[in-house]
Amino acid sequence: MSLFAFNDFELYKGNYSGLHNDYEYRGMQLPLHILHWTFALSFECVNDYVEKTLAFQQNWQHSFTISVVYFLLIKLVQRMMRNQKPFNLRIPLVVWNGILSVFSILGFIRFSEDLIHSLIYKGLYPSLCYSVKPDGVAAFWSTLFAASKVAELGDTLFIVLRKKPLIFLHYYHHAAVLVYTAHSGAEHTGSGRMFISMNFLVHSAMYLYYTLTSYGIRPAKWISMCITSLQTIQMFLGIIVSLYVYRIKLEGKLPCQQSMKNLALAFIIYVTFAALFVHFFIKSYIRKNKIRQKKAD
Repeated sequence: MSLFAFNDFELYKGNYSGLHNDYEYRGMQLPLHILHWTFALSFECVNDYVEKTLAFQQNWQHSFTISVVYFLLIKLVQRMMRNQKPFNLRIPLVVWNGILSVFSILGFIRFSEDLIHSLIYKGLYPSLCYSVKPDGVAAFWSTLFAASKVAELGDTLFIVLRKKPLIFLHYYHHAAVLVYTAHSGAEHTGSGRMFISMNFLVHSAMYLYYTLTSYGIRPAKWISMCITSLQTIQMFLGIIVSLYVYRIKLEGKLPCQQSMKNLALAFIIYVTFAALFVHFFIKSYIRKNKIRQKKAD
């Protein structure tokens, strides 16, 4: 199947704006006043969102090009490093992980407000089938989210330059998320509201952990287990969300801002991610514990 077969984007209202919730970030009153954000910064907007949507639609395929170049570059650097001593990149790595941690935390705080408001006041269906307001705060942060998927490819460069073990899960995860994010941005995928929020949350914890370990602080093992568990749960939640959207699309009674082709990509990615993360968890924690117990005996 050609990549161009995935260019049939499901966007309503003139193929630009899509089905979306118009939450304005003017202050959200939750039950018992648990949370109350009252601001939207002047730069937190998307100007000319129609043009930006068209740019995504016309260029999303380049995410494949970037992924291929990324893979070849990593293999080239690994080859170049065979007879070289590993670089000591402690300070750059601390800064790198720290920046991504702060970005993820801010992204979760700002973007999740839209999700929380939508779930509480509008319900599950609009939250997963209607996209975020295309020119608002959530759209601004989703655009930054898409850009961050390119930046995060730099994680792998730190691994190979320091001659640390590079597993398939790592580079497959980076490449697959980049491609799916680009395609979802092209059609304003409604379930992206949930996917982006989950990713921001998990990456907040993950990159904070990486910042601490690269600085030389070694948190307890149960913390790394919790982060891996959180990543695995994210993948299974992605499958559940995709199944819900599939049921809505199959019934055909209600519109849902996600094409079947994008949904197929979501299933492929989340199912493979779930399997790989479960395998990683078993290998990293359960099997290692059994080996240690045998040695102790």
